[in-house]
Amino acid sequence: MYVSSARLEWIPLTAPLIRLILTDRAEFAHVLGATVPANWPGEDFAPVLPLILSGFDREPHHEAWDGAILLVGEPPVLIGAMGLKGGPDEAGTVDLGYNILPAYQNHGYATEMARALIAWAFERGDVQKVIADCLPDNQGSIRVLQKAGLHELEPEDGMLRWSLSKQEWQATQL
Repeated sequence: MYVSSARLEWIPLTAPLIRLILTDRAEFAHVLGATVPANWPGEDFAPVLPLILSGFDREPHHEAWDGAILLVGEPPVLIGAMGLKGGPDEAGTVDLGYNILPAYQNHGYATEMARALIAWAFERGDVQKVIADCLPDNQGSIRVLQKAGLHELEPEDGMLRWSLSKQEWQATQL
């Protein structure tokens, strides 16, 4: 399963790919068929990789809900990661999270992939709502979430909260 947009491709981070990220970056880049910048996965996403991997270890057949974002080109370049934090909960809610390497920020990539990933999630049938959160001073994330169609909720625990229901998304697709 891949999600793509005009300039980007989202590659699911499966357990074998995560193991390669953690043990053999050159082989990871080879398997991915992309250039992997030295500063990826970065300090925000690197600690998440072992957590995702432990989820696969607990549930080996669990679907990958987190992925690498590739900027399409010759060769493709890994520019960040985006995911829906493990898939839908019992109510069909997924939590959107992402990071883009600094050199690729402010080009609309996060918004473009967020829209594509949200569309893919809602088309599946098991996702009813997308939520996200960010710090109040993270203007880049605020812009991404607004442009992706999420609306701001009441802040909680010092974080801005965002939401988009499947019904709200479908209304914008007409």
